[in-house]
Amino acid sequence: MTTKTKKKVGRPRKTDKSPAPKVELKVPEVRIGEKVRNIRKRNGHSIQKLSELSGVSPAGIYKIETNGMVPTVTTLVKLATALGHRVSHFVEEEESYPEVRHIRKKERSLLASGQEGRTEVVAERLRKGRLESVYRTLEPGSKSKNPIAQAGGEHLIYCLKGELCICRGEESFHLKEGDSLHCESNGRLNLENNSRTEVRFLVVNANLSEI
Repeated sequence: MTTKTKKKVGRPRKTDKSPAPKVELKVPEVRIGEKVRNIRKRNGHSIQKLSELSGVSPAGIYKIETNGMVPTVTTLVKLATALGHRVSHFVEEEESYPEVRHIRKKERSLLASGQEGRTEVVAERLRKGRLESVYRTLEPGSKSKNPIAQAGGEHLIYCLKGELCICRGEESFHLKEGDSLHCESNGRLNLENNSRTEVRFLVVNANLSEI
């Protein structure tokens, strides 16, 4: 007759592993709603008007502006386009802007490219700056609008090559190589190339209302 030996069940050994310390994630305050509201008012738009321009409901815009709702990427793209700003403007901290930017030709951000021409970024906002600039081309017979136009600032357009016609309200200005137009941004500028050759020019925008 065999006897069974009982196995001694010991207490679990204590380990020296301590719980990992909690890491507090510091989320930057980007104030999307405040930026949307400020730019909307600066452009002279009501919530209803911005809704018509962007396709976002008035109730949605109101909730975003009062921080009652965080916009989706799609909604933010619609609002940014309607307000004439890049999406990055609404999500970057003020201190995240650099003091110096060195943009090489091959590293320019492409804003638009199509049958009418190209739009490339040559100057972006600095930490304490309010200036933005793009390099543009317009094919013969093409028409376009100033892609970085916004109320409360100034525009400088410098013709690098060809001939450019600029319509500002009821006024028309014809720029040839080396000519420039400097004006307050009190509305959209319509840009036209009525010649038979490509026109190249710089558009500089200074948003003075934020200073």
